[in-house]
Amino acid sequence: MSENSFKDYIENRTIADIMEDYGEQRGEWETLLVTDEHGVKRFRHKNGRDFFCEQYDPGDAEYEVSENVLKILSGKTIEEQMEFYYVTQSSKFYSTAYGSVTKEDLRKYSVKLSDYKEIRALLLKGNILIGAKIDCWPDFAEGILLPDRRVCTYYASDNEGSGTNDREDYAYLIFADSIGGEHNETV
Repeated sequence: MSENSFKDYIENRTIADIMEDYGEQRGEWETLLVTDEHGVKRFRHKNGRDFFCEQYDPGDAEYEVSENVLKILSGKTIEEQMEFYYVTQSSKFYSTAYGSVTKEDLRKYSVKLSDYKEIRALLLKGNILIGAKIDCWPDFAEGILLPDRRVCTYYASDNEGSGTNDREDYAYLIFADSIGGEHNETV
């Protein structure tokens, strides 16, 4: 294309032409999916976050996927499977004075797995989502978050001599076997 024809092309484009080009390119960046012979390695979620995926390596702790989970998640994409998982965090604050607990407070909240900020990678067993690797305590450590195991995400203790002020934060993965409405939790 010569310089003059390119100039004419740019000057004569309409909004409809620009949007049509945008629409064609949009699919390339919005649905980013990387796979290999073992399955999905990375994808972009509809919320805009990129998630990395790894096959679960049991090391010293084998994990069995229940028949209920297999039945519900089979045939769904990893993004669709994420809709069934929630991360619940609990923070326990307590104070002691000379060995007895003087104050205790427990706070809990939960978020969808796709909205949990501490995820390093999603864990798959075959094509089934079973958990995630998350940031945990101490700093820069990595914890394996599975439905039947909790992960300590933070711990602090202030020993002032006459007592202590402690805080413990834990994350739990919950599988909800329905989306929306009432959830039946499977741990």
